[in-house]
Amino acid sequence: MNTRAWIVFFDESGVSLLPQVRRTYAPRGRTPLLRHRLNWKRASMAAALGYHATDPGRGPRLCFHLKPGSYDTTALIEVLEQVKVFYGGSGSCW
Repeated sequence: MNTRAWIVFFDESGVSLLPQVRRTYAPRGRTPLLRHRLNWKRASMAAALGYHATDPGRGPRLCFHLKPGSYDTTALIEVLEQVKVFYGGSGSCW
């Protein structure tokens, strides 16, 4: 069995930086207007969670990458290359 093997779960997700809208009060017949002073912005996050296949004493490792906007294919390939280095033994991610 390969003693250097890691089981890695990788995911990419996007989030909105717009605040959540809450309930508010308004007199009957008048719709309340809630205004936000922020622009619509998005951020993306790619994360990898790994467990060592043969040495549970090493513990799990988590690394993640944040990026304004969205990921494209080239950016995700760069992230996967960094994940490979991280789980290859360097011990630090981004």
